[in-house]
Amino acid sequence: MRRSLGVKILLLAILNIVLLVAIALVASGVRVPRSAREMVMQAADPRLQDVARRIALDLERSEPDDASRVLHRYSVDYRTRFVLVRNDGRVVAGDPVTLPGEVIRALGGPPPRGPRGPGDGRPPQGVGGPPDRVGPPDPITGLRMPQTPAQLVTVDGPVPDWIILRTPIRFAGSPEIEPGSLIIMPLGWFGDRLLFPMQWLGWALVALGITALCWTPLLRGLTKSLSRMEHATTEIAHGRFATRVGLTRSDELGRLSSAIDAMAGRLDAMVTGQKRFLGDTAHELRSPLGRMQVALEILDRQAADADRAYIADLKEDVDALSRMTDELLQFARADLADRSAPLEPVHLAPVIERIIAKEGQGHAFSTTVPDNVVVHAYPQLLERALSNVVRNAVKYAGHAGPITIAGAVAGENTVISVADLGPGVDATEIDRIFEPFYRADAARNRKTGGVGLGLAIVRSAIEACGGTVSCANRQPHGLDVRMTLSSATNQPGTFTPAASRNIR
Repeated sequence: MRRSLGVKILLLAILNIVLLVAIALVASGVRVPRSAREMVMQAADPRLQDVARRIALDLERSEPDDASRVLHRYSVDYRTRFVLVRNDGRVVAGDPVTLPGEVIRALGGPPPRGPRGPGDGRPPQGVGGPPDRVGPPDPITGLRMPQTPAQLVTVDGPVPDWIILRTPIRFAGSPEIEPGSLIIMPLGWFGDRLLFPMQWLGWALVALGITALCWTPLLRGLTKSLSRMEHATTEIAHGRFATRVGLTRSDELGRLSSAIDAMAGRLDAMVTGQKRFLGDTAHELRSPLGRMQVALEILDRQAADADRAYIADLKEDVDALSRMTDELLQFARADLADRSAPLEPVHLAPVIERIIAKEGQGHAFSTTVPDNVVVHAYPQLLERALSNVVRNAVKYAGHAGPITIAGAVAGENTVISVADLGPGVDATEIDRIFEPFYRADAARNRKTGGVGLGLAIVRSAIEACGGTVSCANRQPHGLDVRMTLSSATNQPGTFTPAASRNIR
């Protein structure tokens, strides 16, 4: 699976921000939470203390009978449940509720009588904490609020979470202040207005958005440049040395792009020079080889019968050199073809018929090529490539059964297939048979095979036409060579498949 470098860098930037925030909190003396709930409680404590202070002040202005109504109003506003209790566990205001034993022990009152519920045997969270600290008196009412942090008690039951806030109890007209606690039973954690306000999520999204805005231009430029270099190096690896990256950056990526372009230029010059040298050498060898063949013919007529066998071997060697020279010349010409000239529309069916008539005499062929299939190609190179493939199939598999030639339009391309029923190629060597001078049979001599340029010429010719070539073994045996070229069929909507024709 392909992974984007830009996404990795963006995630790393977000992680960096999170770590910096965590370091800042530690450096400022904020206690590092041990769990997600503790972190939420630590952040929500100021809001919880503020709500407890306002409830205490409202209750001080209310009669005892109105206390439950005051708590109900706050429950509706914050979408949660509030209960005011004394520290011995007796409910003063709010909905009737049975406090679990863990909550009563956390309040500091006696444990409840009767059978223990689940979890009664373990100490509640928060027990053994620091004693209540009392803050300064309220400037209007003189009420002094405890400064003890909110305490979370978790129990096993239908209501798992109970939050305890130390809150003094005093009603209107009563001079006495009774110690008590405000208990909050949150309906949920995510989205709770007290514990996890939705604005937190909004600020988190704002932070992520700012991070994306800051990093996206850099990442887009980086990934776009890398994609262009990836495409260029892939093209160069396939032998298309004229490819250039063409970046105008002044940083390391720009310098790398210039280095790739320079490398491609050097490779193009070296390979082109070698192929031109190969073609010139092959061309120059044709004349002396021709003269040698003529001289051997004359010598054969004048030689004694005892010497004719030696002359025949020599003629065979010279003929092999002549064929190799011709193949070298074809290979060099295919690679050095003028690719600046526009490709021509070539009707495929007549080309295949000419090749079968020339290369396939006495062998069985089955063709399925529609008459209206047209491809973009250089006519000479296309015919040379198809001739070499058909010649190979006739040489190595013509005795095994009919050779099948098919042409079909596939989207914007046309696929030409030449398949035989021969022995095929070893799976470990099939990727190398298009390499120059590579022969699948290492022991092959001039009687059993050529010099390994036939399929190399095919690849050079097809790539010069802007196409690709590949091969695969057939099941149970045989070889299938596929050439893909750009389709130039004039009316693809009226494409008519051709009937299969058997030619012998």
